[in-house]
Order: sequence, then C-alpha cells, then structure tokens
Amino acid sequence: MNEPTEARLQMAGHWLQIGHPERTLDELQGLWGDAAVDFRAYLFRGAALHQLDRNAEAVDVLKDGLAQHGPFLPLLQVLGSALRAEGRLPEAEAVFLQGLSLDPNDPDLLIGYARVCLTAGQPEKASALVERAASQAPESAVVSAARAEVAFALGKDQDMRRHSTEALSHDPEDPHARALHGTASMLTGDSRSGYDSLASAAAAQPGDRDLHAAAREAKLANHPLLIPLRPFQRFNPLVVWIAAVAVIYGLRAAGLAPLSFAVAMAWLAFCIYSWVVPALLRRWINRGWGA
Repeated sequence: MNEPTEARLQMAGHWLQIGHPERTLDELQGLWGDAAVDFRAYLFRGAALHQLDRNAEAVDVLKDGLAQHGPFLPLLQVLGSALRAEGRLPEAEAVFLQGLSLDPNDPDLLIGYARVCLTAGQPEKASALVERAASQAPESAVVSAARAEVAFALGKDQDMRRHSTEALSHDPEDPHARALHGTASMLTGDSRSGYDSLASAAAAQPGDRDLHAAAREAKLANHPLLIPLRPFQRFNPLVVWIAAVAVIYGLRAAGLAPLSFAVAMAWLAFCIYSWVVPALLRRWINRGWGA
C-alpha cells in the first residue's frame, strides 16, 4: 500500500475518533484496489455509518468486512452495536457471543453485550457483564458510563449519578457521559447541574430529538417560577400529597379548624399553580427552542 493511501486511511480513522463520521466517509470514498478492502476501510466505514444512525448500511458493510477478513473483534463489536440499534437483538447477541468466544475478557465486547441485555430488559445480567468488564478495565470511562446505564435501569439514581460523574471526569466533553450525568442529576434533584449537562450534550448532538426534549424539560425545571414546585422534583409526588393531607387533617383533629382550613386553601392554590404555570412555561420554552 502506497504512502498516500495509508495516509488517507489514517486520516479516516482520525476523523472518526474526533467525532466527524461524515469526514471519515469522504476520505474512504477515494480508496481503490487493495486499500478499498483493507480491514480498516470496512471498520471505519461501518463505524462511521453507525455513528450517523445509518445502521442498516453499517450492518451490510461490516458483514462484508467479516466475510472478507474473518472474525475480527473490532468488526464484531461495531456490528453487534449496529444490530442492537436496529432492534435485531437475537442477531446482536449472537455476534457478541461469537466475539466473546474468541476473547472472553474483551471489555468492549462485554459492555456491548451488556447493552443488548439492557435493551432486552435484563439489567441484572447486564450488571454482571459490566462488572466483568470493570475487572479488566477498572479505569475505563466506557465502564463507568455502562455502570451508570445499569444503575438507571435498576432505579438506583444515586449510583447512576456517582458512575456518570466518574465517566465525565475521564472526558468532560463526551456527549454520552454528559447526557448520563444530566439525567442522573435531574433524578437526584440537582436540576441546575442536570440542565448544564443535558444542554451541553444536546448541543453536541443536534440530531438527537430525545436529548433536546430532555434539555428543554431541564430548562423548565430550573425556571424561577417553578421553585415552589421543587418538592415534587426531590420527593415522590404521592409522598408530598400524603404529607399535605396528613397535615390538614392533623390540624383539624387537634382542634385547629381555622388553621386547617387556611392550610387546605394554600394547598389548593399550590395545586392550581402546579397545573397551570408549568404548562404555560413549557409552551413558552418550546417556542424559544423552535419546537
């Protein structure tokens, strides 16, 4: 392979690594001959298509690469991820199991398989796989992010925030880590940090509608007019309702009927406020975001 062709392959890998998959595809278009069927060409093209959510195309490219070069672990890892994104979970599981039969302790394959299990609603199995990956790469940002995903699936909000903070410490600009950290912060009542992280992640991934919707909701939660509603963010709303009703009836039982009536009226006003103001603010914020 001549030097210009090798340089083009290396540049394609560079664009992929720094998050510009469309530039990767541009570089690969100019390859011909042996370079066009180099294992890196298949890997970079498949990974770029996967990053661009063109997963059906990625699957075809990666399968061609495997047919050409045999069971190469990075090809299997990206193929499994693309199949999971397509919702083809049995095929994704088979691909990851094939890779793990060749290297049972590969952290990327273990985490890829764990994410298939999460998608399939098997968080306990996913947790075991992530911990196996952690034993091989304890300082990995990818492991920390996967632990945060498992914690989210298990409803362990504090653990999710701890692991997402670890992932963010490895790479503060990583959009996935920021999205996890933002979600965990919102779930644990820190709406300011939640908005900062979600807004940053949304700005880095302009095509992700779900992420932009989450950032809008976080902005809504941080509005000064919603400060009185913070108890609903920090505690289960049912618990807040039960506490309010207990206070009202407790005051009445204690012979403080006028005070009980005043608290009941205040609670009614609070309920009306919680129904009306968020709806109006949401409409205003969505207009500002172009929604």
